[in-house]
Amino acid sequence: MVQQRDEMLAQVQRAVQEFMEYRKEKSRGAVYSRTGRKLSSQEVDNYQTVESAKEQEVIQARVENFKLLNKIQKLEALLKEKDQLAEGLHMIDFEQLKINNVDLNEKIEERNEDIIKLKQKVTSTVQVLTHIKEKLHFLEVRLKLLSLPCK
Repeated sequence: MVQQRDEMLAQVQRAVQEFMEYRKEKSRGAVYSRTGRKLSSQEVDNYQTVESAKEQEVIQARVENFKLLNKIQKLEALLKEKDQLAEGLHMIDFEQLKINNVDLNEKIEERNEDIIKLKQKVTSTVQVLTHIKEKLHFLEVRLKLLSLPCK
């Protein structure tokens, strides 16, 4: 596979070199459009040098573009994976919260029942206390009546 790539790269480089030679031959007969003067070989070489530099910039920009696209794809895949994982965790957390909620509701119900029992106990105790106070008062009055000298 590496050998095929190297062969393909060499073939592409030969084709580029042939194209550059072809352009150089054709540009030797080039003339300025305004003045009609023929371009010198130094001017042709300068144009080719500038064009080669710009072509290298384009190649570098394309390579950078491919790198950035690959990075974006990797980050999007990572984000998608985290989203799927987060959804699963949310569902597990939700189920756990539901279980905790049921447990707490049962405890609240037990506490409410305890409160009702305590209120009934307090009511009963207050009634007994009131009855005892009335009886005590009655007995005190009777005792006073009995302790009074008879006339």
